[in-house]
Amino acid sequence: MEQLREAHDIYSLTRGVLELCEPYGPVHSFKLVHNRGAARVVCFIELESQREQPALVCALGAKVINGSACLDIPVGEEFGGAEKIASRPMHELRRETAAQVHN
Repeated sequence: MEQLREAHDIYSLTRGVLELCEPYGPVHSFKLVHNRGAARVVCFIELESQREQPALVCALGAKVINGSACLDIPVGEEFGGAEKIASRPMHELRRETAAQVHN
């Protein structure tokens, strides 16, 4: 989780979260909400396998909100930079992250 707090932008935060999710199977739904004023990002994650969802929640120390794992991640005031990820489909990020985890 410390690596997530050190992320400087949405792209690196997304990659970090997906890497942490990798052992639990494919991600079905993923949403980040950045609150600049509070210097926090909330991340909602749903796995393809609902059976693995409780293990992910426990491993990440997340809360459950409407069936989704919910992470509240503090970030620095300089956090930003959505332009690297805004035009990238989720399946590309999954493949890229999976390739890096296995290398």
